[in-house]
Amino acid sequence: MKAETTSQRLRDYFFKNLEDIFVLFILVSVTLSHLFFHFQISLLNLYYVPIMLAGYLLGKRLAVLYAFFTALLVWGLVLANEETYLALRNQFEFNVDLVLWSGFLILSGWAGSLSENLKEELRISNLLRKELAEDKERLKILNEKLTDVNRKLEEKVENRTQELEQSNEELKKLSWTDPLTQLLNRRSCEEHFKSEIARFERTKEPFCIILGDLDHFKRINDTFGHNTGDYVLIEVAKILQENSRKTDMVFRWGGEEFLFLLTGTELSGGVIIGEKVRTKIEQKVFEHDQQTIPVTMSLGISIYKEGQDMEDCVKHADENLYSAKKAGRNRLHPQVYN
Repeated sequence: MKAETTSQRLRDYFFKNLEDIFVLFILVSVTLSHLFFHFQISLLNLYYVPIMLAGYLLGKRLAVLYAFFTALLVWGLVLANEETYLALRNQFEFNVDLVLWSGFLILSGWAGSLSENLKEELRISNLLRKELAEDKERLKILNEKLTDVNRKLEEKVENRTQELEQSNEELKKLSWTDPLTQLLNRRSCEEHFKSEIARFERTKEPFCIILGDLDHFKRINDTFGHNTGDYVLIEVAKILQENSRKTDMVFRWGGEEFLFLLTGTELSGGVIIGEKVRTKIEQKVFEHDQQTIPVTMSLGISIYKEGQDMEDCVKHADENLYSAKKAGRNRLHPQVYN
């Protein structure tokens, strides 16, 4: 088992270092050939081919050192003691041709070194090119993912914006709407009244308001209960909406009071609308919890005059409402106009 392991290791080592063993064989054989056999200096000497091949394959590793020390030895003998060199040459046929092939070996080793460096540069270049291509591909994938994320984010932002706008509209509607009757509330009346004043200043088109108050509403609450009172308010609000024009606005002014804002309407036209609403309420049969509730409304009307504010205009309507109450209720004041 141990022998097989050693043999396997030697075989692996041989195949792994086959190139270096081959080059070493060439170098040793060429050296021995120069020492024991005489070659004449000639460009046709075929042994220069394996010399250069060995130097090229070894590159800057062994060939340069081998050739350098060989040339150094020869030229050292020549320069240091010419007689010793001549004696060695005559005895061992140590020819100066050894220096020549050493030079070839140096040149071929230098060429091999350049080739190895070039191969290494090409390998690194190819590796960098490959890494760059992989980075570009990864970057492309990341950009696609980023684009997809941005698209989804934009969709979420757009959806969120729409939800916020819708929520704001709903909040605005809630803030401007009476929760019981679903009519516009007093706060929204102030905003719409300002808009009507601005329109009047541009066009001089008249508008008027009607302030209505349910008669004896406290008595209804006390006699039939607050649930019945709420029922009456809801039903009255329906009558007011059903008998108003699309351009008119109806508000719950507070408690059992309601306000009409009649756009583009003279005082006489407002009286017609007010009487229509009053009559509808008087004729309506209000039934709740198997009880019939008598309901009527008194109304006061006023027309907007240039320079007035909302409080002043409403004040005149309220004064006419008070006049209607004082005159017996279930009527609209003023009834006669000059």
